[in-house]
Amino acid sequence: MSTAVSTEFFSRWVRERLFVPAPEARQSVGLEIELLPVLSDSGLPCPLGVNGARERSTMTVVRRFGAGAGWLEQQSSKGAPYFKLPNGGRLTFEPGGQLELCTPPSESVSHLLGEARATLAGLSRCAAELGIELASVGIDARNDISAVPLQIESERYVRMTRYFDHIGPSGVRMMRQTAATQVSLDGGADPAARWRLLCDLSPYLTAIFANSRRYAAADTGYASFRAQCWRSLDPSRTGVPDNQGSACEAYTRFALSAADMWRTADEGGYLPFGEWVMNGAWNETQWSDHVSTLFPEVRPRGYLEVRSIDALGDDFLGAPVVFLVGLIYNREIAEEARRLLAPADEQLLNDAARCGLRDERIGQTAADLVQLAIYGARALGEQRVGGEELERATQFFRDFTFQSRCPGDAD
Repeated sequence: MSTAVSTEFFSRWVRERLFVPAPEARQSVGLEIELLPVLSDSGLPCPLGVNGARERSTMTVVRRFGAGAGWLEQQSSKGAPYFKLPNGGRLTFEPGGQLELCTPPSESVSHLLGEARATLAGLSRCAAELGIELASVGIDARNDISAVPLQIESERYVRMTRYFDHIGPSGVRMMRQTAATQVSLDGGADPAARWRLLCDLSPYLTAIFANSRRYAAADTGYASFRAQCWRSLDPSRTGVPDNQGSACEAYTRFALSAADMWRTADEGGYLPFGEWVMNGAWNETQWSDHVSTLFPEVRPRGYLEVRSIDALGDDFLGAPVVFLVGLIYNREIAEEARRLLAPADEQLLNDAARCGLRDERIGQTAADLVQLAIYGARALGEQRVGGEELERATQFFRDFTFQSRCPGDAD
């Protein structure tokens, strides 16, 4: 296959698989909520307990709670256990043993958050009975990476560890010690335009919801040290793709330029996927697997997955959801937000991670965006965003954003 034909194939694949239009009237939202299990008495990471029976382990917590809630334990193609929930959601595990609650999509923010909070509360109560805390912070505040072994030894995670180890420590920290609140949104009639807007919102999301100032029992000097880990783990597969040409073309370039972590060249180094293509050494399965290892701030997956938000406690969980649906699902508000934003770049992402809302430029724009988001969320109506959820989110913004503070400042 020639390079020209190959590029055409990849662009079409990205357009048809990742940037999938949806009816404008469909405005659903989903959450992936990550938690860090730690032992309450020592603060050490809690063992996952996949490979052996342990009374005091994360698997014990999930199995006990899941047995009474109708959860079905399964094994993924990645070699990791997970649980299917009766409502269509999933409970999965990250390589360091982090929990991840994946909700089904819902058009009602109130319903989505109500179900998620009920599940999280039940899990937390069950964990507390065993002396385990499910921490809602962006990164392990008390332990360094030496305290957290790889707890799911699937081929995928072993290969990822090997790849990140050749770059530096941030990759394995990300894999084993970080936790995020990810929000998934429909692409609408023009998913490329919505993706661009979300990419440009990403620094402000990082700053507004920064909740990982401390790492390994020390102040890092970053509002979001989780975001800093992402900034430094591998620039070829993180951040925001360039703003040149169409979104599909930009994402295709981004994917082809990223190193293929699944294989090494004869001399032992890692090559961009595009170089394998030039050599004719690729197939569609390899391409699909490679794309699954890209971690931009906003990942197109047939829907749009926003990845810029640190893990947040139950009280704050609704604020990023209200913020995003208020800005994205109201066309006039989205256009107003677009006018407020310059294209996100690496410098802005770095400033957001380090300074949060204390950066005057970021802080002022964030406050303006919040005002728009509250107005937009209210305009969606009570059935979409109930008054109680809107008020809880508004109170968060009063207490933090409008005071140039983020959740991590509350510690």
